[in-house]
This record gives sequence, structure tokens and C-alpha cells, in this order.
Amino acid sequence: MLRTLTRVEHLRTPTPDEIRTMTTLREGEVRLGQRVGIVGAEGQIPAGTRVVLVGIPEDIGVRANLGRGGTRRMWRAFLPRFLNMQSNTFLDGAAVAVAGCIDLRDLNKAAKGIDATIGGPRARAEALLTLREMVSEIDRRVASVIEALRRSGVVPIVIGGGHNNAYGILAGCARASGQSLGCVNIDLHADLRPCEGRHSGNAFTYARADGHLDRYAVVGMSEAWATQSIITAIESDARTAAFTFESMLRGGVPPLRMAELAAAHLAGSKATLELDLDAVAQAPASAAAASGFSGAEFRSMATMLANTVQLQAAHIAEGAPGNGAWPTEMLAKLVAELTRDIATAVLRSPRA
Repeated sequence: MLRTLTRVEHLRTPTPDEIRTMTTLREGEVRLGQRVGIVGAEGQIPAGTRVVLVGIPEDIGVRANLGRGGTRRMWRAFLPRFLNMQSNTFLDGAAVAVAGCIDLRDLNKAAKGIDATIGGPRARAEALLTLREMVSEIDRRVASVIEALRRSGVVPIVIGGGHNNAYGILAGCARASGQSLGCVNIDLHADLRPCEGRHSGNAFTYARADGHLDRYAVVGMSEAWATQSIITAIESDARTAAFTFESMLRGGVPPLRMAELAAAHLAGSKATLELDLDAVAQAPASAAAASGFSGAEFRSMATMLANTVQLQAAHIAEGAPGNGAWPTEMLAKLVAELTRDIATAVLRSPRA
């Protein structure tokens, strides 16, 4: 039996041939690509689906925050790596469906060549305004797709794009559930910059201002890169908690304990999970970190949180293939492993 979404604009669903082309077959093995479902062109979700994969191929939000582009490439790099993992006792691909990616081709084309870091003050200001207006349109498209998926009862795992997309994910989930949500964000940055036009650094500020976000916890926030105004805002708001990366270095709070405290801060509320690859040491990302969590620490925290909170959606953000020393395949494998970790947690938990 198929569940059908309300017709959603701006979702590009893959064809079976595209999934087959990305899946390498080997005798005696069953790959996820041989088992996953596909969300149909009219929004049909295969029976038994608990998790859907959604890509956001954009870096407009990062560029609107004066950062380096590249996050638009993450979805395309990730999907073949995930599809070629094994379908087995630990994760049966039949419980996962590929929804495809949010169609942003028109915006990406319009944004090509716009650079807010060059030219005179007026040119830079005009470029920023244009990019930030585009991010607001991305918000609308992301929120629409995520709301429809959540109303169908599945848990979206969203891959790619800048951290601006945390807003659309929160908005879509909050509208579907009829209430504001909690969020845990593993990130070197709190992304609580002012409401100055939408970009990758203020998704949570806008989400709270618009009533989509209630309790919020940042795990691994860098003391070196947090502005004093953000620190003051966190300290003055009981709904927000931050556990800094330096607190781990000083021997006080190990990574898993920080994640446990973050989950407790949400007080059992429905929540989204944000995983910013900036927080993984030297991973190619829009703002790559010289030091950060190891890949294993990052996966461990993500797994614990996905098993603990009432997960509505998860987002793996800011990965930028080609922006660092890691080969693209290595970054894509880490994202595939994180996706598998979260999917496994969802399948082992009661329905969100």
C-alpha cells in the first residue's frame, strides 16, 4: 500500500534507472540501492518506509553569510556511497526511501557569479541583499517539502546545503506537528546571528522569532568563534544551552556527556537534530575546523541523540566536497555512515 503526499512543488524525485546506475552490484551481496524505495513523481511513499532521504543542493546561504561555497555538491557525492552500503540485519534498505532533492536549479543559476565579498561597499551590499532574498525562497521550498513528508509519518534525513536550511526543516516539522520544537545542533557555531536577512548563520534566530523553535542546545560550540553578543544571548535565555568544545579540552565534559546534557535540556520535546560537518576536525566544509571532534566522536554523539530525542528530522549540513584535504569519497562515506546511524536509530525507536 502506498501513502501519497499532498502534491509538493520543488521536489525532484529520482527514477529507478538513476538509482540502479548509482548502485554497483556484486554477487552474493545485497546493497541498499537494491532495496530502497523511491518516492514517486506524484508523491507516493512505498509501504513500510520509515525514513526518507532528501538532498538540498545549494550554497547560496553560505555565500549570503560571506562564507565559501561548495555545499551544493554534497548530495550528489553522498547518494552513491549510501546506496552501495550493505542491506543487512542491521539496516534493511526496504525501510528507507529516496525522496530526491529539492529543486533549486533556478536559484542556483540566478546566484551564479554573485559574490558579496568583492567590489565596493554598494556592490557588496546589493549582492548580499540579493543572496539573502534567495535564501528566504529556499526556506519556503524546504519547509513545504519537509512539512509534507512529516505529515505522511516518515522521518526525513536531509543531506547538504548550508546551515540556513535548519530553518526550513524546523518550520516544516513544527507546522506538521502543530507546535514549536526543540533542536540539538552539534556545531562549532551557534548560528544565532541577528535577523539581518537570511543566511547560514542565523537559522535558529529566525526559527525562534517565527515560533518554530523552543528549546535549543549547541554541542561543541567554539569559544574562539562565538561573538560576545551571541554568548550574552545564550546566557540570558534559559531556553538555550551551549556546551563548548573547549570544555572538553579542559577535561570537564567529554563528548557523549555533552550530548546527554543537550538531550536533557530539551526536556523530552519533539526535536530536530542538526549535524554540522564544520565540527569534524579538518573535514571539508564551508568553515573547516583545524581541530574538532573526530569522525567517531561525531557519529557517537549523533547516534545517542537520535536514539534519545523524539526525532522529527535530521540534517547533515555544511559538507563541501573539494574544500579541504580529504578526498570527496572520504567525506561522502562519513556522511553515508552518519545517515545510516540515524536511520538505524529511527527504525529501532517507536514512531516519532
